[in-house]
Amino acid sequence: MISYALKRIIRSWKLFAALLLGMTLATTFFGGINVAADTIGKQFVDQQLSTSPIDFTLNPNGPLPSITSINNVRSKLVALDGISHVEAQGTLSDVRNFTLPQVRAIEDSSLAWNHMSPNIQLAKSQALEFENGNYAVGQNLTYTISGYPPSQNYNITLKIAGLVHPDAYAQSFLGLGFGFRGPTPGGLSVSPYYQNVLIVSWERTFVPILQSTSGIMNPSGMSSYIDVFLDRNRLITPWDVSGSATTVKGISDKVANIASQNGFAENDLITNQLQGLGQAIFFLRIPFLIFSIPVIFIAWYVGKTVSQASYNLRRKEIGLLMTKGFSRTQLYRHFITEAVLIGLISGAIGLALAYLLNPFFISVLNGNYNGGVFLNLTTAAMTVVFALFLTLLAIRSPASQAAAMDPAQALREYVYLEDVRPSKKRGAIAAFSLGLYKIILLALGINFLVLGGRGFSYGFLIAILFAVLAILDLGLTFVGPFLFLYGAVNLSSGLAFRFHRLFSKISQRLIGDIATLSSKSVFRNPRRAASTVFLVALIAGYSIWVIGDLASMEDYTARQTLTRVGADIRISNLSGLSNATTIIRQITGWTNVTAATPEVENWFNTPSQGAQMRVRAVDPTAWPNTAYYENGWFSTSPRTLFDIMKGDNSTIILERAVATHYDIKEGGNVTIPVSSGTLVNLRVIGFFGPDYSSSSSPFTNPFGSSFFQPLGWSYVPLGVVGLHPTFFAAPQYSVLVKAKNTSTDKLASSIQDAYPLTSVQSSSPSSASQNGTNSIFSGLLNVLRLGTIFAAAAAGIGVGTVAYTGFKEREKETTMISVRGLSYRQLLGLLITEVLPLVIFALVLAAVVGIITVRGDTLALDSLSNQDFYALLSPRRIAFPMAEQVILSSIIGLLLLGVFLPAIFSARKN
Repeated sequence: MISYALKRIIRSWKLFAALLLGMTLATTFFGGINVAADTIGKQFVDQQLSTSPIDFTLNPNGPLPSITSINNVRSKLVALDGISHVEAQGTLSDVRNFTLPQVRAIEDSSLAWNHMSPNIQLAKSQALEFENGNYAVGQNLTYTISGYPPSQNYNITLKIAGLVHPDAYAQSFLGLGFGFRGPTPGGLSVSPYYQNVLIVSWERTFVPILQSTSGIMNPSGMSSYIDVFLDRNRLITPWDVSGSATTVKGISDKVANIASQNGFAENDLITNQLQGLGQAIFFLRIPFLIFSIPVIFIAWYVGKTVSQASYNLRRKEIGLLMTKGFSRTQLYRHFITEAVLIGLISGAIGLALAYLLNPFFISVLNGNYNGGVFLNLTTAAMTVVFALFLTLLAIRSPASQAAAMDPAQALREYVYLEDVRPSKKRGAIAAFSLGLYKIILLALGINFLVLGGRGFSYGFLIAILFAVLAILDLGLTFVGPFLFLYGAVNLSSGLAFRFHRLFSKISQRLIGDIATLSSKSVFRNPRRAASTVFLVALIAGYSIWVIGDLASMEDYTARQTLTRVGADIRISNLSGLSNATTIIRQITGWTNVTAATPEVENWFNTPSQGAQMRVRAVDPTAWPNTAYYENGWFSTSPRTLFDIMKGDNSTIILERAVATHYDIKEGGNVTIPVSSGTLVNLRVIGFFGPDYSSSSSPFTNPFGSSFFQPLGWSYVPLGVVGLHPTFFAAPQYSVLVKAKNTSTDKLASSIQDAYPLTSVQSSSPSSASQNGTNSIFSGLLNVLRLGTIFAAAAAGIGVGTVAYTGFKEREKETTMISVRGLSYRQLLGLLITEVLPLVIFALVLAAVVGIITVRGDTLALDSLSNQDFYALLSPRRIAFPMAEQVILSSIIGLLLLGVFLPAIFSARKN
């Protein structure tokens, strides 16, 4: 059976090409994400473990050990399997005056020498001082080993023979800068170390000291310990860090046993790290796999669709096999065997493509490609098994239907599998109802997760109702739009048919009256038409949803960063207005600075007891040309308001919520008590910010009384300080900078270097995504974005296969039409008109659902941030920038290729 199945696949490869391509795409995506995750995981493990070069440290558990005891322990440790290196270290400290640098004694074979320059052998009593030390070369330093009684004190004089430079690894190896030897917080430091240390020889300096002081009771000022290093390359596997931690813990127990038998105590520096890294990598991989589920689902659906089409083209073969004695079970097993072969082939091809495209997938996951591909046997096997499982799952139902086909009907020319069973509407009605409920909530911007928090304000029963609706809302968040599409497609066949007839009438102008045949042909098989519409609507709606949400999220992040910084760059931590003015005068001469302006901020009491409002004093001339602001922030044109400020220093642009709460109208007065106790009257010329006066407090305090608390700020002219010198009691001074033709991060770095005592903020979103958490989150979003491309390619294959199947089944019919005088252009138009209206109908349906979903997600997320003034000031909005439009256009192009290519191929053949 295997040989026959293999011959069938090779000879009739066109029947299996669509299934093979679809499974290969899904496998490539799945394997690429996992191979990239393994590579990034290895980089992550190596980076984290590089901060802890030492695996175990053995400290004396009592009196200072003898050199014989140290060598005995070392020999036993080296004999353990998994130990790659063991070395001893010693220390000398100035315990009398605490003024001399600490002394580290390291062996000639110490790993530290490979990370220090120069790498030389020191003679007895010679020492190397770390550069930037306090002592000169050639200077002698005397250390005292204190004993009891004091008559047993031992003095050692060291001569500084030169300077040594340790790299970051050596600093961590020696435990510099943090006062302990172990994992360095935050990773290897590239900043200068601050400890002054001397390096001496273990063999020629410290061992003689150890031998000379062996008769001193409880000597202070010296210590020794043993460092143990594992064969990490052999013992630690990044794809199974938790298993590696178990192996390492076993070695640690053996080391601890040897240590306890010889008067030492073991300090395990790596096992806890590995356990934490194992959990981190596990939780890193799970989101990548979860975010791949939509692509896997679409690949499964495409595989199922193309399998149905393929088996329909093989009706005669199925009928002949049955007439020759094949039972239904044997026929089903034959289909399963074919699927196994297809799964193995697609798994191998997908794994190879994942390996070759590994640099691309690593960049998608925000990793760093360093020229190596990390593919382990577990990931390779898992990828092939995934392809096999997905293929079997996709063909299971179509293969069962094909095996159950009646031989007499299978040998007939025009019998469709889909027409055998009546369409069931109950599932479609239920899916449509649930999906419609979610779509209505999204369209209205209703978020029961927020309303549930406010439900107690309306009573206990209402709160319970809101809680139940919130749970339902949460459950439908991810599947609701898909349920709506599924139900709408299966219940709107009549609407799709009318749309198809309308499109056919329009096509009559191009290909003639023959276009009317297209509607009759395509709706001979309503199940296949519905399957095509759902497939296109699913991938198009999913793509619009994902890409729209991601683009809107990135747009919101960029605008939020600008809003919070206030301009391209903000310079703060300034001593006064004169300091700000000096910086402005200097940096405005830079070629990459367009403008700069000062900003002074302070808090003032409002008429309400305990409430305060912020006021920012700005230069009315320079601020509009420098600061960041959006349309709608001000009650009228910002430039008009600031032009009024230029001529009147007793004006204020009042925060809108404050004005609403205190019923202050434009043209009214605001009285502000300044630090000297004087009351300053300011005329309101406009308003700034959103009006949250009636909605800010109840959400945060649903059980207690609510009160108004200003969240934003108001603007006054900087000249008010000249009129009232005590206007600001303890102001905060800043400088806003507008960049020109340069990276704001680079400009911010240059400003920070020029003014090291200030604090410089950049508005570049990249500066906020440098930390690991944001980088991982960005990688997850890129997985979603990339998944839409793979899913669209798979969907295009599905649409093309379904279309080609329909054309192939009616090959005799189209040939007869061509013989009767139908031109190539008319035949091509007829074939395209059969499928293209279904695709357009699905795209329209998907666009409506996708945009409603993006809008609903935007409103829902905004409703969760009603206590953040910056979020209220720059709320989320639907954004489809050019890059996202190109991606969506590419996806639509892939779907349309599934219409045009089969039509062109079939028309040319005819």
